[in-house]
Amino acid sequence: MYNTTQGHHSLWFSKPKNYSEGLQEDQNIRDCIKNYVQKNMRTSSGVKGIAPIEIQKRIGLIQVIIFMGFKNY
Repeated sequence: MYNTTQGHHSLWFSKPKNYSEGLQEDQNIRDCIKNYVQKNMRTSSGVKGIAPIEIQKRIGLIQVIIFMGFKNY
């Protein structure tokens, strides 16, 4: 059985010298989204919170996919 070594979801490639910069950029994106949701989420909306945030990077494009959790009804 394999274990995961990461608690984040990202899909991109980088030259070794730019790798840490890419990780830092990912963390900044995640922090920005989480802070926005915490400040603007209404408790009556049924949204339980953010599940994974997936970041996909290509040359000249960053795609962010946000998975939201909802209360069970």
